[in-house]
Amino acid sequence: MKDLGLTEYETRTYTALVSGGPSTAGDLGETANVPYSRIYDILSRLERRGWVEVQSGRPARYKAKPPAEVIRLLRIEQEQRLKETGEEIVKELEPLYEQKAEARRPDIWVIRGDRNLGGKVGEMLARARVEVLVSLPVLPREFLEPSAISPLLAAKNLTLRVITSEKGKHINELKAIPNLEVRFRKPLFGGGVIVDGNEVLLLLASAGEKLGVWSDEVGLAKYANEYFEYLWRDSKVRS
Repeated sequence: MKDLGLTEYETRTYTALVSGGPSTAGDLGETANVPYSRIYDILSRLERRGWVEVQSGRPARYKAKPPAEVIRLLRIEQEQRLKETGEEIVKELEPLYEQKAEARRPDIWVIRGDRNLGGKVGEMLARARVEVLVSLPVLPREFLEPSAISPLLAAKNLTLRVITSEKGKHINELKAIPNLEVRFRKPLFGGGVIVDGNEVLLLLASAGEKLGVWSDEVGLAKYANEYFEYLWRDSKVRS
């Protein structure tokens, strides 16, 4: 009953009427353990809300309405209130939402060349808050330079997971960095960088030129994230 908006005293009063039957205000105050100075005000509020009804007489007697009827009326009242309020909210806010949604259409950019791609990866790492996922057959040092990655992960408390086919000194340096885990998979075709599951840079090759497609489109980032997790489960950990 409290969840339906009744106070402690109102709950006691209605419960006493249900269990004890019609009663005067004076007797009801004693039965429900409600101060006499408050009982009339409480009964008046319950009457206005449709929980009790008054039987005329001297003194007046109060009767609880059937709980099923009270709940039925409350449901109708709340549905009507929700309908009216909802219509008003939609009327006022939907145009603003549509304007914002139009303004926030996801971006898709094509990026060419090592330098530009390296710069884009740097921007993404700077925005990262939780986790960075990298999947590449070979890891260019301009993408993941150990001397730059280590302090970045420590400062932001980020985790970085890497899947690669590459071996050698560069990989060993990366594996030594805290919060960075490397796994190996062969073959590994193409790949990309995913940040916080919100943005993705897909790395491709076109006639020898390195090419990337960056986007913050939610569906694409989600698909890339799921595919990375599939590759991660199927990759190997090597010492």
